[in-house]
Amino acid sequence: MEITKEQVIEILKGVNDPELGKSLVDLGMIKDVEISGNNVKVKVALTMAGCPLKSKIKSDVEEAISRIPGVGEIKVVLTTMTSEERARIFGQAPSEMEGMKGIKNVIAVASGKGGVGKSTISVNLAIALAKMGYKTGILDADMHGPDIPIMLGIKERPVGSRGMLLPLEKYNVKMISTGVLAGEGTPIVWRGPLVNKAIKEFLGRVQWGELDFLVVDLPPGTGDAPLTVASTIPIKGAIIVTTPQKVALSDVRRCIGLFLKNKIPIIGIVENMSYLKIPGQDEVMDIFGKGGGEKIAKAFKVPLLAQIPIDSEIRKGGDEGRPIATKEGTESAKIFLDLAQKVADSVLSVKENA
Repeated sequence: MEITKEQVIEILKGVNDPELGKSLVDLGMIKDVEISGNNVKVKVALTMAGCPLKSKIKSDVEEAISRIPGVGEIKVVLTTMTSEERARIFGQAPSEMEGMKGIKNVIAVASGKGGVGKSTISVNLAIALAKMGYKTGILDADMHGPDIPIMLGIKERPVGSRGMLLPLEKYNVKMISTGVLAGEGTPIVWRGPLVNKAIKEFLGRVQWGELDFLVVDLPPGTGDAPLTVASTIPIKGAIIVTTPQKVALSDVRRCIGLFLKNKIPIIGIVENMSYLKIPGQDEVMDIFGKGGGEKIAKAFKVPLLAQIPIDSEIRKGGDEGRPIATKEGTESAKIFLDLAQKVADSVLSVKENA
C-alpha cells in the first residue's frame, strides 16, 4: 500500500507541542512532507532554535509516523520558525532582543586560545559578583564545549514559556547553555550559521529578567561565536584570559584586536595558572613561565586584573559543581572577589562618566 502525504499529515494531527498543548499541524509546525517509496521525511519548525523539548517533539513525530502500516525509513528534520510565524502562534511576538531589556551590563570573557581556564574564570567571576549583591547571569556561548553546567553542578533542563526560554539558577546566578539543552555527553555538531542563530536566541529569547551583569563565556579564538556576540549586543567590556607563557601573547593580541575593532573596551587581563604556591613555604613556582599577562597588559595599556594561582581546590570545585568562589575564607576565593570588585568598579564607573 502506497503511503501518501495526506496520511502523514492526518496522523501528525494527533501529535501536540508539549508546551502549548496543541497539534503540530494546527500550529503550522509541519513545514514539509516528502514521500519516497515507503520512506518518509518530515520537516518540523520549532518555536526557537534552542527549544528544550526538541528531542521529545522529534521522537513523538517519529513514533506517530511509525504507526502507518508499511512505513520504511523515517527522517525528521528540525528547523526554526520565523518571527512572523511565531507571532501567529503567540500573538504579539517578542522582539529579537526581548530578553536583553532588563540587562544593564554585559561582560564578555574571552581568550585567544583554548585550555587557559576561561570558563573557570567566567563561573567564579559570576558567583563573586552575585555574592557582592549584584543580580548576575552567565551565558555559556561556547557551543561546542559547554562546560558551565558541569562547573555549576546543574543537570536540569530548562523549560520554555510563550516562545521564551527560562534560565536555570544556582548560587544566585542565572544560567543558560547548550550543555543543558543537548544533555551531558551529547555531541553538538553545529556549523557557523546555526551557532550564530543559537547565540542570538540565547541573548534575546531567554527570560533573563533584571540583571546587573550578564557574563558571557565565549569560545576561544576569533570565530563565529565571538564575532556574533561582539556585533550583536552592546558589550560594556571584555576580559581577556591568558596564561603566563609568552607564546600565548600572539593569540591574545588577535583576541583583543577583535574587540577593539568592534569598539568594545578591554576591562583588563586575567592571568590564570599564574604560579604554584609550595605548601608550607613562602616560595612559589612559575610552572608556566612568568610575565605574560603583565606584558600584554602593558602593551595595550589595560589593567592586569588578577593573577590566579594553580590551586587543586579550583579544579576540584569545578569538577564537583561547587566553584571556589562559593567557599568562604580561601585565598583563591578572595582573589575572585577582588577581581569581581575591580570589574564592577570599572564597568560602573564608565557608566557614571558616560
